[in-house]
Amino acid sequence: MAPLIYRILESSTFIFLSFILLCLILLTPADAIYQCYVTRRFTNVYFIAGGYIVTFLLALLIYASRIYTNRSVLAGIPKAWIPVEKEDVGKSVRRLVMDGLARSAIIAYQARPRNTREDEDRFLDYKMLLVDRDRPPWGRVEHRGWSSPASLDLPDLPYRDVVKELPHLIEAKAVSLAPSDPLLMPSSSHASEDAHSVPDTRVVEVLKRPTSMGLREYLQHLTTLDLVNPPDLGPEFLAIYEKARFSSQELYQDEFREMMRLFTEILRGMVSLSPQLLDEIRHGSSYADSESRIGPSDEEGETDTVDLHHDDEDSEALARGRSHRVRLSDASSTWDSSRSLYTAASASDSVSVGRMPSRETLNRSLRASPRTPSMRSLRPEVSNLSGSSAGSAVFRKGASLFSSSVSSLASTPKERPGEDGFRSVAEVDALFPKVDPAVDGEECLHDCASCTIRYPAKFDVEMSDELYGKVNGWSTHMLVATGKSDWVRDVADEKGSLMEAIEKGGLEPSNGRLKLTASNMPVPDEYHHHEIGKQPTNVLLLPSFTLVEQVTPDLAPDLIKYFVSPSATTTTPLAASSEEQKQEGPEKTPLDLASLTPLRARPCPHAAVILLCSQRTRDARCGQSAPLLKREFERHLRPLGLYRDMDDERPGGVAVYFISHVGGHKYSANVMIYRRRDMEWYKRGDGEKKQEDEEGAAQGIWLARVRPEDCENIIKFTVLQGKLVKPGSQLRAGFDREKGLTSW
Repeated sequence: MAPLIYRILESSTFIFLSFILLCLILLTPADAIYQCYVTRRFTNVYFIAGGYIVTFLLALLIYASRIYTNRSVLAGIPKAWIPVEKEDVGKSVRRLVMDGLARSAIIAYQARPRNTREDEDRFLDYKMLLVDRDRPPWGRVEHRGWSSPASLDLPDLPYRDVVKELPHLIEAKAVSLAPSDPLLMPSSSHASEDAHSVPDTRVVEVLKRPTSMGLREYLQHLTTLDLVNPPDLGPEFLAIYEKARFSSQELYQDEFREMMRLFTEILRGMVSLSPQLLDEIRHGSSYADSESRIGPSDEEGETDTVDLHHDDEDSEALARGRSHRVRLSDASSTWDSSRSLYTAASASDSVSVGRMPSRETLNRSLRASPRTPSMRSLRPEVSNLSGSSAGSAVFRKGASLFSSSVSSLASTPKERPGEDGFRSVAEVDALFPKVDPAVDGEECLHDCASCTIRYPAKFDVEMSDELYGKVNGWSTHMLVATGKSDWVRDVADEKGSLMEAIEKGGLEPSNGRLKLTASNMPVPDEYHHHEIGKQPTNVLLLPSFTLVEQVTPDLAPDLIKYFVSPSATTTTPLAASSEEQKQEGPEKTPLDLASLTPLRARPCPHAAVILLCSQRTRDARCGQSAPLLKREFERHLRPLGLYRDMDDERPGGVAVYFISHVGGHKYSANVMIYRRRDMEWYKRGDGEKKQEDEEGAAQGIWLARVRPEDCENIIKFTVLQGKLVKPGSQLRAGFDREKGLTSW
């Protein structure tokens, strides 16, 4: 009470004295103005009033500037607290701060372990601590890829497990639409209530999804069969499904529910096949001429002749001349072992993976494909062995043997002798081994199904030209580090660069033609502390896998003389073992480079390098394709533990670099691969490891027309094993130092 009375008295006294002071200040000018008015001297009135007004304005300006100066100085003083009090911030900011503090207090209190039943009555007066269950202050809490345990319809559900089952459920729904087999339908006289109908395996073969077919291609296939209604559901569902299946980020609950809604609509829209389409599938092959269909046991001389016309005369003829027997096997095992008609159609009509065959192609495959074990297991098997059928089988065996021998003779490489004992191979399939499905698996024939990266819509390249054997050979490939992924049109025009010093200085190595390219390899730190023309950089020499460091343009002659000329070239034979190297002759005495040049070199730690042409100033397609391919290569190298970034010096692994123009931009994307003989040479003993460091790359492979979907097989087979997947359409040039072969 006392402080309040004191505050009232203090305020009242201050106001009263301020009023008295104001009156005394105004009394003098008021009296002077009045006297001038009485004596009729109006000019003095203006002078007196003007003087007082100017004085008042100056006083007000000085006072305002003082306040501004004081506040600025005080605001610049560092504070040990956050200025959120009423005196520190404005009203709107203060309101936001208070709302945030209140929200934090609610969350902190509600998160504290306590007995909520006892709190119901104790904190009713504290409105800010009460939480609206429908609209809590912390908003909606959700975990990606997992439903809430408190969810009413989907409690504690991992979305990824559901996503993995969706293709199988769609296939099961499609296969369930197959009608009963008319040949195995029980007759009306013997039909019973518990008789089970057997599905028509010809329709099942069309509706099932082959192992190598992705969901996108399968939905396109079902769309051609009018089973996805409306057709727009397929792309909408695939957009969310592929994000959930292949993206590194899980789905939110709303996205998952939208995907399941589209999935339900797809299943609901699946209806039975049209009678016209069923007739095309069942009667696509006419057996009026009793055409023979060779079964899987044809090599043993067994031939199945099946007639599907079931009129009375044909039935009697079958009863007289042939014996019928039905082998009912387990449907699941039979269908799993069968060959898909879609696969047969793709093989017979050269349809690439990912492109659906037309209905006419499907009908041709139905008419021409041999009967599979799954179709034999559920249909009447007719046996009609004869000597002619056995003889025909023997004839076919002989023909196959003869054709294989002819093909082996035709595939003998045409070789031309070259320098250093190397042979120039004219056949595209003879330089490097090609993948074999029998050894490498069926996946070697198919592009990557999980690839989500695509080239731009107008990315067109030349596909009709023959690539192999059109490239001039080279001895050494030099990669100059620039830290950039694009350059001037001719890298030799880079002012003050090492490329300019070599190209325009007329420096040529003594061991053959030099291929000079710029790369995005990182430059040393000293590069940024020197002026143009004196900047040191690093150089990678291939195929020797030698890294020369701190090379300036002035040291370009030393680089060529002491490192490039003595290094291994593309036509340097690769000894099979250290014993062979000893037999070749005495070891050469190494030069004392420390006394000849300040340059130093060391072995490159990588097991292989992938070079991508990225020079946009030459062709925009290279600038577009290189970053996309690098992302895809990186995606497949990381799970194998082989990816090495710019600063990763661990031994082994694969580095991916951007390089300048190499020629043939109309065949983009151009990919050059240098690989060692042993990808894990660094795990050997010191002697063998040093030998492998010195021998460098065993193979150099130049590919063109590479697309993102090719990257998986290029890593799996080309980089790791030295095999080619598509030599006829992609191989431009290369060398194999171990076999002594080149393409030039």
